[in-house]
Amino acid sequence: MFDGVRELLFHLTKIDTLGHFIGFFCLTWILNGLVKIPLLNLAWCLVLYSALTEVGQYYLGFRNGEFRDFVADIIGIGLYVFIKWLVVVYSKKR
Repeated sequence: MFDGVRELLFHLTKIDTLGHFIGFFCLTWILNGLVKIPLLNLAWCLVLYSALTEVGQYYLGFRNGEFRDFVADIIGIGLYVFIKWLVVVYSKKR
C-alpha cells in the first residue's frame, strides 16, 4: 500500500470512521431500493438520523459521539446520491 494512503487510512482517520462511511453508503443503497420515496428525501432523513445518533452517542457514558463520524456518514450518503445521479443522467443519454 502506498505510504500516503496508509497514513490517511490508519493514522488520520479511525477505522470506525471508515465504517461509518461504508455503512451509510450501503444503508442509503438498501433503503433506496426498499423504500419508495424520492432519493433526496431519503438522503435528508438519513442525514437527520445520523445527526441524532451521534448526539445520542455523545450523551451516553460508554459511547463517543464524534463530528468526524457524522461527516463520514454524510459523505457516504452523498456519494451514493452522486453515483445514482450519474447513472440516471448517463442512462438518459443512451
